[in-house]
Amino acid sequence: MKELQLDMNELAFAWEDPNSHTNYYLDSETGSIIMVQPDLDDVGDLRQEIELQPNRFLFIPKPKHNQLELDLSDFCFTITDTKLKTILEMAMEAPNKYAAVRSVLQKTDGEWERWEDWKKQSARQRALRWLEAHGIKAI
Repeated sequence: MKELQLDMNELAFAWEDPNSHTNYYLDSETGSIIMVQPDLDDVGDLRQEIELQPNRFLFIPKPKHNQLELDLSDFCFTITDTKLKTILEMAMEAPNKYAAVRSVLQKTDGEWERWEDWKKQSARQRALRWLEAHGIKAI
């Protein structure tokens, strides 16, 4: 397995970014994360470099369309307060689950912050599994 020094926070951010106009690539030689947007001045040069060395630049996949909902559901299982758990189960039935759950969690001492940390750790774990599938160990 190839060891590569990289910024895991940056990789997790790229991993979580649902923006369809922004793509990210991992430079498997330097460990840097490259953002490609259609409106960047040097987008042509970036794309050409990526296309010429496809084994070097790994496309960082976008989150599944329902990833946030899946993460919210998984997080709700970590709640031990039965009253809060019941309220969250109802919030998960709302048309905009994320807004409903956020509203509940922000009114609960420390749970919103715990959710934010949990969500980041989940993205980080998915990114680590992705790296491992590509034969890369983050250092």
